[in-house]
Amino acid sequence: MEFIVNRWYPLCLFEELEVKNPLPKKILDKDLLVFKTESGQFSVIEDRCCHRNVNLSLGYVKGEHVKCAYHGWEFATDGTCAHIPSLPAEKKIPTSCKVDSFPFRTDYDMIWVWLGDESLKDSVDIPPMPEMTKLPRVYNYHYFKADLMQVAESLIDAYHINHVHRHSIQGIMGELHNEQVDFNIEKGKDWLTGTYLRKNEGSIFEKFYFGFQPYITTHFGFWFPHTSKLDIRFVNRKMVIYEFFYPVDKETLSMCQITLWENIFSVSRAFAKWFMLRKSVRIVEEDLVFLENSKKVKSKYQKPDLLVTPSDEVSFEFAKIWRVNTSRENES
Repeated sequence: MEFIVNRWYPLCLFEELEVKNPLPKKILDKDLLVFKTESGQFSVIEDRCCHRNVNLSLGYVKGEHVKCAYHGWEFATDGTCAHIPSLPAEKKIPTSCKVDSFPFRTDYDMIWVWLGDESLKDSVDIPPMPEMTKLPRVYNYHYFKADLMQVAESLIDAYHINHVHRHSIQGIMGELHNEQVDFNIEKGKDWLTGTYLRKNEGSIFEKFYFGFQPYITTHFGFWFPHTSKLDIRFVNRKMVIYEFFYPVDKETLSMCQITLWENIFSVSRAFAKWFMLRKSVRIVEEDLVFLENSKKVKSKYQKPDLLVTPSDEVSFEFAKIWRVNTSRENES
């Protein structure tokens, strides 16, 4: 698994952070610590105390510092050691007492971290996600072993919904008759978006709630290398699913799925969150069965994917973007 480093990576949502609770994360084999100071400042540093090499995530936030729970060393937001309890007051803290810090951005109520060449960070955009700050949302994390490229494509694969998700969201999203889809695709150098129609064949109860329109418009998107989007439009309601995926290390992938909605179960926000989280987790679990299985089968038989039908149009375009940008990353 080759790491793609020169991109902004989604590190965490604002709601994952609480004062006095530093949050450990691992991305591209780097152990990171993100924390929020009591004044509301964010920081992303190495999850390691340079004193005795234990994880700073075992500690806690104290004022504007994160405090190591082993010997009480405190680190500022830039990774420098700000206080050593056992150091005499007349002595200065050595300049070597510091840990790495990492550039980060706060967009869409999320923290994004940069792990690559810092001279390139201003030339790379974060995917557009306007719904993230406007709609209610729930999120869930999963860790698994699968092929990164296949995971990246999974959410924009229109055809698997009829089969993989036949018991969870097929009725709500509609049916693909005869497995044929006319895609409207737009693409850039590192992104792909599009729309297609699914016939509205939900139950009578679903139609009463979501609408009796003959077709349901589905929007999809992919932004290299870690973000996919599914946007389902009803008459007066909407559901949006984002998936963020990246290597934790050489063997394991992480996926964070965020589900947002508009005008769904508006009477009870608590019930809406419970229902959406329950549904979202089930959707991911259904996908992971096949994503993990595909990696096992490919490793055994060493056979490439056989994309031979017009229905694989989105997969063809996705593969081009993936190959071009992976090559560009390796060159840089």
